[in-house]
Amino acid sequence: MTRDEALDRISRPELDEKTLLQEFEYVANKLGLTVTELREIFDGPNKTFHDYKNKYKIIKLGSKVMRTLGLEKDYSDDRNCRLRCR
Repeated sequence: MTRDEALDRISRPELDEKTLLQEFEYVANKLGLTVTELREIFDGPNKTFHDYKNKYKIIKLGSKVMRTLGLEKDYSDDRNCRLRCR
């Protein structure tokens, strides 16, 4: 596939509107939601794990303590691992 063919392909929608609506209804049904409820979630603000209760700060602190004690390898200086260990 040439670059121009690839650009042409990604410029067009992968699914037609009817199929897209059917897929959206299917997902809503599988999640136990109405299409309207799923649409509200879909159109709502993006969220990350920071928006929910979690133990991130405790885990981060524990990880820092373990690195300081030499019980956990510090990958912050390892460029190859940063690319590979995500």
